[in-house]
Amino acid sequence: MKTIRNTPEQLILRSAPWLLALLLCGFILGAIGFGLNAFFAGDRSGMFWGLLGIPAFLAIFVVIFIRRDEVIMDRSRDLLELRHSTFFGRRKIKHSLTHLKQAIVQTSNSGDNGPTHRVALVLEAGMDAGTHPVTPVYASGKGAKRAADAINAWLSVDVDSDSPQA
Repeated sequence: MKTIRNTPEQLILRSAPWLLALLLCGFILGAIGFGLNAFFAGDRSGMFWGLLGIPAFLAIFVVIFIRRDEVIMDRSRDLLELRHSTFFGRRKIKHSLTHLKQAIVQTSNSGDNGPTHRVALVLEAGMDAGTHPVTPVYASGKGAKRAADAINAWLSVDVDSDSPQA
C-alpha cells in the first residue's frame, strides 16, 4: 500500500496493482495482434485463439485480480473508512476512528515462495470489534509492513484538537 496523503488530520493509503493490470492488458493486446495476423494469413485456428480464446481467458484474470483497496482515516470526522473497488462494483465499510487500536501485519507461510503479508486493523470497541484485513489477498514484499507502520505512526501522533482559531 502506498501513502496518498499523510497530514495530522488525515491519512489515506491505497493499493492498486497497476503493473499487473498493465501486463495483463499488454498480453491481451499481444494476443489480439496475433489473432489479426492469423486472420490476414487465413489461419482460422490462430484467429480463434488470438481474437477470442486467449483474450477471454486473460480478461477473466483482469476481472478477478484487479482491485483497488483504500484506507481513509480522518480525525476531524472520527472516520475510519475502507473502500474496495473491483469490476463488480464498489464497497465502503465505515467505522469510528476512536475504535481503531492499531494496525498489524498478518503473515501466511503457504507455498514455496516464502511468506506473504497483508495489513489488518484491530478494532477494540464497537459492534465490529476484532481484526479486519484491509485486503483479501496476501502479497510478498514490505508493502504491508510499511502500511502498518504508517498507520501506527499516524495514530500515535498527539493532535491538539483545541488549537487556537484565527
